Amino acid sequence: MRKSRILIISLTLFLTVFLIGSWWKKDIIATQLAILLTGEVVVQQLSGLELGLREVSIKEVRLKSSIGSSLILDNVRIHDPFHIIFDRDSAQKVELSIEKLTRIKEKESVLTRRTTPRKNPKKESSLSLKTLTQQFTRYIPGRVFVKKLVIDDIFEAGPLEIIRQNGAIIAESPYQHPQLGRLIISLQGNLSSSPIELNSIVYSEKNGILSQAKTSLAKKEDYWILKTKVTADLQALSPILAIVETQSSPVNEEIETSGQVFINASGQIPDNIVSLSDYKNIIVQINGKQLETALNSNRVNGRLKTLLSIDSPIELKLKSLTPLIAHSVSGVGTLDISIASDDSKLSHFLDLNFESFSSGAGPVLSTQGTIHLGSADSIINSPLWLNHLPYLPASKLDGELKFTGDIQLNPLQETSSKKSWLRGSHLIVLPGSQLNFKTTLSNLPNNSPLFSALFNQGRTQLEVKNKVVIEGKPSPSGPIDIHITEGAITAELQAIKNNTSILAKFKELNCSISQNTKCGFWMTAATPKMIDKVSGISITNLALSTKIDIERSHTAKKISLKNIKIETDKIDTTEFLAENVMVATAALDCEFSDKKNNCESKQIRSQFDSLSTELFTVAGGINFNNTDLEVTPGISRLCSDFQALKLNVKTPDKYSATTSLTGSLSLRNNELAGNGQLAAGSVKIDSNWKYNLDHASGVIDFTVPEIAFDDQYTLNHSIHGLPVDIVSGKLSANGSLSWPQKTEDNFRIGFTDTAIVYENSFATGLSGEVIVNNNGHWTTSKPQPLTIQSINAGLPLEKIKLALSLNKQKDLILNNFSAKFLDGKLQSESLIWNLDNNVRESTLFANDISLQALAHETGSESFKASGFIDLTIPLVTGPNGITVKGGHLEAKAPGGRLRYYGAFSPQMLSNNSQLKMIANALEDYEFRTLEGSLDYPPSGDLQLHLKLVGRSEAIDSGRDLVINLNLENNIPSMLRSLQASRDLTKALEKQLDQ
Repeated sequence: MRKSRILIISLTLFLTVFLIGSWWKKDIIATQLAILLTGEVVVQQLSGLELGLREVSIKEVRLKSSIGSSLILDNVRIHDPFHIIFDRDSAQKVELSIEKLTRIKEKESVLTRRTTPRKNPKKESSLSLKTLTQQFTRYIPGRVFVKKLVIDDIFEAGPLEIIRQNGAIIAESPYQHPQLGRLIISLQGNLSSSPIELNSIVYSEKNGILSQAKTSLAKKEDYWILKTKVTADLQALSPILAIVETQSSPVNEEIETSGQVFINASGQIPDNIVSLSDYKNIIVQINGKQLETALNSNRVNGRLKTLLSIDSPIELKLKSLTPLIAHSVSGVGTLDISIASDDSKLSHFLDLNFESFSSGAGPVLSTQGTIHLGSADSIINSPLWLNHLPYLPASKLDGELKFTGDIQLNPLQETSSKKSWLRGSHLIVLPGSQLNFKTTLSNLPNNSPLFSALFNQGRTQLEVKNKVVIEGKPSPSGPIDIHITEGAITAELQAIKNNTSILAKFKELNCSISQNTKCGFWMTAATPKMIDKVSGISITNLALSTKIDIERSHTAKKISLKNIKIETDKIDTTEFLAENVMVATAALDCEFSDKKNNCESKQIRSQFDSLSTELFTVAGGINFNNTDLEVTPGISRLCSDFQALKLNVKTPDKYSATTSLTGSLSLRNNELAGNGQLAAGSVKIDSNWKYNLDHASGVIDFTVPEIAFDDQYTLNHSIHGLPVDIVSGKLSANGSLSWPQKTEDNFRIGFTDTAIVYENSFATGLSGEVIVNNNGHWTTSKPQPLTIQSINAGLPLEKIKLALSLNKQKDLILNNFSAKFLDGKLQSESLIWNLDNNVRESTLFANDISLQALAHETGSESFKASGFIDLTIPLVTGPNGITVKGGHLEAKAPGGRLRYYGAFSPQMLSNNSQLKMIANALEDYEFRTLEGSLDYPPSGDLQLHLKLVGRSEAIDSGRDLVINLNLENNIPSMLRSLQASRDLTKALEKQLDQ
C-alpha cells in the first residue's frame, strides 16, 4: 500500500505538466507515464521526522526511481495524516504541503541509453484508466500545496496548489516565462463525472488565455471514447516542452518554439491505456500558423530552425495503431529548415512542400523540395557525421539536391495484422541536382597512390544528369526493400594541390537493397594526367569503362565487373615507357568473405603500340587466361596463363624480331614464379623462373632446344638486323642465371657444324660446346675443345683447333691454338684476350707460309712470288686492340722468286736512278735469303723491314744484289678490299660444299 500512496502523491505533482504537454509528444508521455507507474520507487533517505496527532512533519524525503530520476521533498507537512491509515475514504480531509519539491534526472550517456534492454511488451504491466481515476479520487489529499517546484534545473514554478472535492480537481501554478513574463497553468476536471471532463489552460493576467486543451472521456463497456481539442501557443508552452525533451534526449539540446497549433482528436481507446493494439478509429486534425522551432544541438554542431506552414488542415484517420492501419490522410503544407554553425547567420537547408490525400489505392503523402547543401557544413563537422563516417571528412559543401517523392499506404480493406501498412514509397532526385564538397582522406600511408597523386585532399563535384528513382516496398523478410533505377550521375574529383582531376560518369542504375543487396550500373572514368610521385609513374589520358554489379549478403560480398576496358595514351615510369595501352576483359568476378577474398577472370587482353626500355622496344599484345587471385589470412595467391602470338621486338641497335610468348605464372605471398616459351622463328627459349618481391632476387633456368639452320631458316630470318648470322649447322644452349648472381649460375652453348657470317667474314664447321660457371667469377672448369672448319675474313684460315678457357681474371684464352694458313700452319700455346681490356701478351708462330698462296689469295696482277717463310709474332692485346712489336720473319731455304711490278710510282723513279734499278730488279728477283722484322701498331698499318739477298737477270745474273726494303700496308683496308673483291655468297657456298 505504501508504494501506491507514494505514486499517487508523485503523480499528483506532475499531473498538470503531463496533461498540458501530452498533445505535443503523446508517445513520449505515454511511455514515461507507464514507466513512472510501474518502475520501482524506494525511499533513499528520510530525516527530521516528527509525529503528532494532527500533523506529521518531515524535514527531507529522498525518493529514488528505477527509471533514473530522484525526488527531493523539503519540509513536508501532512495535516490529519491518520485518515490515510485508518480512513481511506476520508483522504479528502488530508492536507499536504511541501516547501520545495525537486526532481533530478540522472545524467545518462547516449551509449547507456542505446544499450538499455527493452522490456518485453508481453510482460508490461497493465494500466487501467478506470482504476487510475478511482485511485485519484480516493487517495489524493483534499489539498496539496507546493511552494516551489524545480524540475531538472530547467523549469521552476510555484506555488502549486491542488484542490480536490470528491472527483472534482482544480490545480494551478504560476511559472516564469523568459519572454512572456509570469504565466499561470491551470487544470480543472471531474474524474467522477460521466463523461470525464478535463480542461487545462495556460494564461497570463495581462493577455488572457494563451493555450487551452479540453478533453472528454466517455466510458463504453471495456473502452473509452476520447475527444480532445487543443489550441496552443507554442512559445508559452516552451518551458514545459523543454521538460518533455529532456525525457527523450540524452544529449544537450535547447529548444525554443513559437506559433499557434490547433488539434482536434478523437478515438476509441482501451481501458488498459498501455495496450496500443486496442486503440481504434483514431482521427487527428492538425492546423497551425507559423509553427517555428529553434534547436541548439551538439549533434548537428549548431543551430537548427524549422518553420512549418499548414495550408490545408492535416487530417489522419487510423483504423488502429498496432499494426498501423491508415484509412485516409489529407493535408497540404510547407516545411522550411535553416541551419547555422556557431554565431553565423541562418541559411536555408531544406524547402519542402507536402500534400497528403487518399486515392483508390490508399492514402498518399507526396513531397517536393530542395536541399541547399551550402548550409550543411555544421552537419558534416558534427559528432553525428564523424561518428558514422570518420574516414570521409568533408567540408565546404555546396550545391542543391532537388527531389520529389511520395509515401503510399495500403488501403483499409487490404491491410491486416500480417500485412504492412506501407504500400510503397518513391524518392526521385531530379536532373540539375549538384553536390560539391572538399574531402580530406586521413590515415593514408605516404606511399599510397591516392596520397602520392595528391588526391588525399580534393574537391568533388557530383551532378545528376538524369533522374534517379529510389523506390521502397515492404519486404516479406524484413522491414523494407529499396530499389534504385534509371539515373545518370557525373562525378569530378579535382586535387587541390595540382591540376590532376578524374571525371566519372554513372548511368543505368539498378539497385535492390534488402537482406541481400544487389546493385548494378555502368561507369566510365577519365583523367588527362595522373602522377604518382613516390613510384615515379605518370599516366596520360587514362580512360576506364565497365559494367559493375555488386551483390552483398550476410556472409559474403560479390563484385562483378563486365566489359572492362582501360585505355591510356602513355605510361611513363623510371623503368619503361608504354604508349597507346589498352587492357580489356569480358568479366572480372570477385567474392569477399571473412575467410577468403577471391577474384577471377577467364581472359584479360592487353594491347600496346610500344613498350620501351633501355634494352628493347616491344609492340603487340599479351593475353592473360584463367587468372585467379585468392587472399586468405596469411596467404596471397595469384595464378594465370599468358599468351602473346605476335610481339614485335626492336633494340636500339636496330635488331628486330617477331616473337610469340606462352606460359603461366603464379604469385604466392611475395614469391613470383612461372614458366614459358619465347619463340622467334625457329629460335625457341624455354624457361622456368622465380622472383622474390621483397628481396628483389630471383633465378631463371632456361633451355634453347637444338636449332637446325639452313639457307631457308637462318638466324636472320628469326632476328633481323643482327651483324651475325647463322646459316648452317645446329645450335643449342641452356643455363641457370640468378639476380643477384650466385655461385650456382651456369651457361652452356653447343655448336654442331655451325656456319656463322659476321658482316663480310664467315666461319664454317664450328663444333663443340662451351660451359661457364659462376664461382664468384665466370670461369670454365677446364679448357673447352672447339674445332672450326674455316674462317675467312679476306684471307682463309682452315682446320682451326683450340681449347677455350676463361679464368677468374677474365682472361679469354685460346689454348693449343692451331690452324692451316696459306699452305702453312699457325700455332700458339695460348692466345689471350682480357675481357676488361687489360694488357696481355701472347706469341703466335707461323710456319711454312707460302708466298705463292699469299699472291694467289690477294689476287694482285702486279705481285707474284714463290717460296716459304716462317714468322714469330709477339701479340699484345689490350685497350689498343691487337698490336705487334718486334716480330720476326725469315724465308726458308733455298729461297724463292719475286715478281713485283710497279712497286714505285713514275714520279719517284724519274729522278732516282738507283731506285729505278731496284724497281727493275724486283720485276724478276730470285732471293736466297729474306729476313726482317714486322710491327703492327694500333693504326692498323703493318710495317715490314726486309733484307733480301739474291740475283736479278735484269741487272746482273752473275752477281748478288742486296735489297733493303721497308713496306707498309694497312691490314684492315687490305682485308676490306679482299672481302669486296669476292662474292661472299659464292665463297661461303664453296666452303660449305667442301
